[in-house]
Amino acid sequence: MTLPRDREEEFRIRIFTFIQDQIRKVIDMYKIALNMLESFVQDSSLSKLEEFYQKILKADESAKDTSRIIEMEMGNVGALLTNKEDFIRLVTEIDEIADTIEGVAYRMVNLAKMKAKLSRELNSKLLELGDMVLSTLNRLREALLAITLNANTFQQKIRETEEHEKKVDDIYRTLDLAILTSDLKIAPLLLTREIVWMLEEIADTAEKIVDTLRALSLTIF
Repeated sequence: MTLPRDREEEFRIRIFTFIQDQIRKVIDMYKIALNMLESFVQDSSLSKLEEFYQKILKADESAKDTSRIIEMEMGNVGALLTNKEDFIRLVTEIDEIADTIEGVAYRMVNLAKMKAKLSRELNSKLLELGDMVLSTLNRLREALLAITLNANTFQQKIRETEEHEKKVDDIYRTLDLAILTSDLKIAPLLLTREIVWMLEEIADTAEKIVDTLRALSLTIF
């Protein structure tokens, strides 16, 4: 049994609207983390970084509130919605990005506690990586906005998301090697590598979301 086509379409658009709000909140959360990263590079105080971290925790809770609402909405329809599993996967993957952002912020606070000082080259590449991850997330959000409106725009934004993810990969590889060959002590070196890996992981998850969106688009366009 399936929902009547008009009702299913109405419900699908409603779910996508909630998911668009979820990704907006997660990107806002990432922007706070990016500001935190810039503050770290500028050698801001530990208390300033901890303040950013508290803002990220608050933003994370708001994003998770939205994901819980989506789960409740889908629960009301049960198994009647076509591609329900893809919708669940989409919400879960966006949640994973939020969790990774929180992990990056937590590690930045601890890196600051170690009083680690990165070189100008590392700081520059770190900010470049952070900015490219944001560009990837912005293209992903645009794809999510387009999926209920225009097939051509949707496909274009999907391609742009993938292109930006590849740029993230390139920056990540260069930066990881630079960290390994730096004069950082072992503990801050490992923590810096983990932060960089997690930033790259955000873009990787965005690419997974692209695959999920492609599956969902087959029932729309």
